[in-house]
Amino acid sequence: MSIKEFLDKHIAFRDVNMWTTGVVYGVAVYLILVILQPFCISMLGDERFIKMLPFPFVTLIGFVAPWYIIPLFKKDFFYVKDWTRGRFAVLTLVIMSITAIGNMIVFVVVLGAPVNLEVAWIALWQTVAIGILIFGVVLFLPEKKRREEKPQEKVQEVVLRGAGKDEEITVLLDKLLYVESSRNNCNIVTTDSETQIRSTMIAIEEALAEYKEMKKCHRAYLVNTTNIVTMDGNSTLGYKLIMKGGMLTVPVSRQYVKDMLALQ
Repeated sequence: MSIKEFLDKHIAFRDVNMWTTGVVYGVAVYLILVILQPFCISMLGDERFIKMLPFPFVTLIGFVAPWYIIPLFKKDFFYVKDWTRGRFAVLTLVIMSITAIGNMIVFVVVLGAPVNLEVAWIALWQTVAIGILIFGVVLFLPEKKRREEKPQEKVQEVVLRGAGKDEEITVLLDKLLYVESSRNNCNIVTTDSETQIRSTMIAIEEALAEYKEMKKCHRAYLVNTTNIVTMDGNSTLGYKLIMKGGMLTVPVSRQYVKDMLALQ
């Protein structure tokens, strides 16, 4: 297996709240520093309890910042369907870089270390050592099994009527992805096309009420749950549904997050 094949291999995306993760790792780092006292920290004596306090905050920033910085350069970086070992490696590298810079600042400002290459090297290798450990453990954890799509017993045709006299469209239920409300119109999006009719979301919901696979995920969206590939995002940045085909996404509002997660 080549390096490119190794990095391009898809792995499970572990949906976590980065703030919670950052706090947990920050507390873990603090306890390791003050209890195990590596890197000659024992020389600080009881002062270590105070002087080590900045490091958990650096760890927190190191874990949280990439989730806001990386999407500025690559908007779809955290899409679940595109999550690979390579992307995880990039995320780890960014976390390590930010943390290493923060640690060096602490060394200089709090611990009174001189500003030179030796201090920079110490901050770097200590951060890299921890980063490699995290990367190795998470990378080779068992992957989460993906939800298997349920086969449909038969192809069903759905007729959706608009406000106009002869305005109606017929779509196959298994190809229907979602319906989007747009002012006085509704966009009917399938795997093959997108059609707009004059109708309200309430009218469309009533027309599709008998189909249990059609569920609300947002006040302006009605989605076909059998055509959801997975749900991407997190509680901080928000969630979105990745639809069959991978090119279309549907937002999920907070009130529907639990319902959508239950489908995964």
